[in-house]
Amino acid sequence: MKKKHLIASALSLGLLGGAIAVPSAIFADSGVTNSANTSTYATQDEVKTPGNHDVGLFRTKDLFNVNLDGKSPLTEFSISPGYGHVKLRVKNNTNATLTFTLKHVDSGKDYFTKYVGAGDTFNWYSTDGFSSGLRSGNYEIQWRAGGAYVDASAWAISATNPDEL
Repeated sequence: MKKKHLIASALSLGLLGGAIAVPSAIFADSGVTNSANTSTYATQDEVKTPGNHDVGLFRTKDLFNVNLDGKSPLTEFSISPGYGHVKLRVKNNTNATLTFTLKHVDSGKDYFTKYVGAGDTFNWYSTDGFSSGLRSGNYEIQWRAGGAYVDASAWAISATNPDEL
């Protein structure tokens, strides 16, 4: 019986508190300015704020993030249409120079061959030779270390704009 009175009392207090809090919140006077009431709305490709201020969203995609090991590892990935601007980062942990070749599988075209010294880190941007970016499609990178065992890590991202890399 005491439990019923306790529950009824708790519910009454809760309703009383809500009856006081809601009108207080509705009629509260605060120093909020119009700048704090700026709303933001989004479309699929952009974010707009009142006052005609357009802010583009970064549009990037991860291509791969791999640890390389073996005599001649191969990394396969694809670039989506419109995402041809690429950043590639390679960390060579091998005691030999690491050689890698980027190939567009769909056309058979070798884009380039690069070298990374033993223990070095290398960054490549598609703007270094391909100002319009790389074509979409399937790619592969062949990694070699002059007959030595490859020990390296690599990752790449693609973007719609080179400034997003």
